[in-house]
Amino acid sequence: MSWDRGDYQRERQNYIAATQRREPMLLVSTLIFTATWLAGWGASALLLWGGMTSMPARYGIGFVLAYGVFFACVRVWCNQVAQRREASGSNLGLDNAVDGEGCLVVMAAIALGLLVASLFWMSGGVAALLEAAFEVAFAGTVVRRLGRTEVVGNWARALFVNTWPQALAMLLVLIGIAATLQRLAPGTTTFAEAASVAWAQRQATR
Repeated sequence: MSWDRGDYQRERQNYIAATQRREPMLLVSTLIFTATWLAGWGASALLLWGGMTSMPARYGIGFVLAYGVFFACVRVWCNQVAQRREASGSNLGLDNAVDGEGCLVVMAAIALGLLVASLFWMSGGVAALLEAAFEVAFAGTVVRRLGRTEVVGNWARALFVNTWPQALAMLLVLIGIAATLQRLAPGTTTFAEAASVAWAQRQATR
């Protein structure tokens, strides 16, 4: 299958619009960011257990690993969307994704995932997920434009291009907050501990 530039733009817009109507994007985003947050938290916990006491370094490494998990989660969802498109009519398969009681950490992760997903939704970031899904659904299609040919399917590049500025900003903010807290509360190794000590110091100076 091959498209010209007009075909590509038309098919892309139609696919994204149809997928956004069909898929529960807020739920999808919440599940993806919940898994992403849990991955980052788990990585940080493992690094602390391994002896890394620097919060900025630990959070930075945890964030990079979580970003990789974010890509993996998006790819899993893209595959499911492509399969449902081929099946044309099967259910979404997400009903059981949030079943079960879970522990406090999981509940907190879901709440944070919902918050981040809502911000992601309001900022128009959902388009990044839909564009990645389009790349997966039409992988292998040849697009001829401006005297050259391109092949649809580089979903990771499309996702990276659409998310790296936000990811970099979040990474810098996270490292900055961690560094500030650890400077205000030397000797602490966790966010909760550092925040508690910093708050106590602030109250004591009043």
